[in-house]
Amino acid sequence: MKNKLILASAVLASTLSSSAALVYSTNFTGDDYTQTSTAVVFDNGTTTAVEEWFGSTNGIGIADGDLTLGNTTENRFRGAGVWLNASTWAAGTVTVEFDAANFTAGTDSKAIFQAYAANNVDASNTVSLDLHGNFLSADGLPVATGSASIALLGTQQEITGNGNIAFTFTYNGTDDFIGLVFANLNAQSTGTGNTVDIDNLTVSTIPEPGTYALLAGLTGLAFVMVRRRRA
Repeated sequence: MKNKLILASAVLASTLSSSAALVYSTNFTGDDYTQTSTAVVFDNGTTTAVEEWFGSTNGIGIADGDLTLGNTTENRFRGAGVWLNASTWAAGTVTVEFDAANFTAGTDSKAIFQAYAANNVDASNTVSLDLHGNFLSADGLPVATGSASIALLGTQQEITGNGNIAFTFTYNGTDDFIGLVFANLNAQSTGTGNTVDIDNLTVSTIPEPGTYALLAGLTGLAFVMVRRRRA
């Protein structure tokens, strides 16, 4: 029995270590994309914009199976984003993985990724991100408006080249909606924007360590109970 429990514990540990759950994926083929200067993602309490990409004009958009960032407008924030329903996500680490190609660095600018959380959206409380406008000078992020709650998740992360790229942030298990934003931030009136094509985007969640500890503890408790019964 002891050997069987040890084997079960090993299987459990192996299962937990590979328990990343895919919660969203797209290859940008056939995805809807709404170009809007206000980027209202929840309007009048509806969630019709969930999993529909939205954002700027000026070279930003979905074309030929890629999300393309090609902003040339100075001193502006130009980007694209998507909101995801996080109601079934486990608390823990979220990994956003994608392929970047055709990257060209601009001057006085950067290509960024940022995650957001939105809560308490209803018929009277909406939320929006301005992905075609000015940016907040303090942190270089888009202006958020609306009476619903919106907050940053993790820190701004930068795309600096080609290849397979993975960014991570922490999800608390209670936020209603998670927003993913890819954008060009052109900080100076003389700057030129980056260009990059993004494809094969996946979003996966990995449960927090506390979940592993709980299951491991239950396995240990079962072992103790079996020993007591044999004693």
